[in-house]
Amino acid sequence: MERMKENLKEWFKDFVKALIFFLILQNYFIQGFVIEGACMEPQLHSNEKIIVNKLIYHLFPPKVGDVIVFTFPFDYKKDFIKRVVGQAGDIVEIKDGYLFRNGRKIQEKFVKEYVFGSYGPVKVPDGKFCVMGDNRNNSHDSRAWGLLNFECVKGRAEIVFWPPSSAGLISSLAN
Repeated sequence: MERMKENLKEWFKDFVKALIFFLILQNYFIQGFVIEGACMEPQLHSNEKIIVNKLIYHLFPPKVGDVIVFTFPFDYKKDFIKRVVGQAGDIVEIKDGYLFRNGRKIQEKFVKEYVFGSYGPVKVPDGKFCVMGDNRNNSHDSRAWGLLNFECVKGRAEIVFWPPSSAGLISSLAN
């Protein structure tokens, strides 16, 4: 009986250590998220599970092409995923179905289809980013609610891990 108590005590200590390690890992380094909706198709699909690198933006700022997860600025209970299409100093515009950055038409092979409507031109100020979904005609992004504050950014989407048929690295397709 004494041996069983000792084993239980050891198991409990190991469990607490693992829990603390997991909480530190999830709060500061990586976190899992579930994609909701079709805004990032064709690269990411609804219900896919991804891993987000939460440490990277404590070391380096997001750059154009990064796929980021962030807290939606108007509802802090929601997380969104979009691609950075403009950073501080960039002038971003959508016209004739294409993205223009600093007056240059950007070739975006990952964009699902011709983009309807227009946007901008908008100059991105310091501390903000212009973000858009890859499925531009089905994305609630900077065109609808404005530029994203850096403080809302949680991390960079790195890996799809579920379902296994979709597993792989998430491409940051900078132009």
